[in-house]
Amino acid sequence: MLAGAIVASWLAARDATLSVEGDVAALDESIGALDRRLEQLEEQASRLGARLERAEERTKGTGPLAARVLPSVFSLEVPDGSGAGFAAWRAGGTTVLLTAAHVVSGWDEVTVRRAGRSWRGSVLEVDEVNDLATVAVPGAIARPLWQAPVTALPSTGATLVLFGSPLGYEGTVTRGIISRVAYNEIQTDAPANPGSSGGPALTEDGRLVGVVVSGYEGRDINFVVPVRRVCVTLRAC
Repeated sequence: MLAGAIVASWLAARDATLSVEGDVAALDESIGALDRRLEQLEEQASRLGARLERAEERTKGTGPLAARVLPSVFSLEVPDGSGAGFAAWRAGGTTVLLTAAHVVSGWDEVTVRRAGRSWRGSVLEVDEVNDLATVAVPGAIARPLWQAPVTALPSTGATLVLFGSPLGYEGTVTRGIISRVAYNEIQTDAPANPGSSGGPALTEDGRLVGVVVSGYEGRDINFVVPVRRVCVTLRAC
């Protein structure tokens, strides 16, 4: 009788232990599922926060975007003309400016100016096919604007903001819409006059979409080279 009672007690204790272990395993699985769901919610909240920030920037107009971008936009001068360029990325101890090829083509050096200061820049590479070029300036002279190019081109009808030095007026900002999108060019009605070439073009939410390459004074037909064309020759993307 005693042995039977002991065995029965042991079996009951084992069953209770197994039941507890099962409950613990189930609880661990539930906690794991909750952790994964929490991570998903945090990612969604992060994306939503970024969208809200962009929406808030749009409701404030072009001012906040201009305040952020203009310190990185420069006037470029060569003996036979001038244009614009912008700090795109850094390489070693230099700031690499992106500009239009026709602004610097045929020259080894350019004068880079902004806000009363000037630097001597060296032409690095020229891509005549895409009308793009890079200029190196020693030191970290401005915050780079480069963003990894996305596959999708901007949509027709979206607002575009252009930065440059049209007719020598440094730090000019204009805005308009994207009138047409092609593989190698974006057409816009945002004003762009001689001297705007080489400046950056951004969407209202701050996405760098291209480089201004041509404008017709007094007309609403101006062109931007998509930023992904930089990756053809000038930069490994």
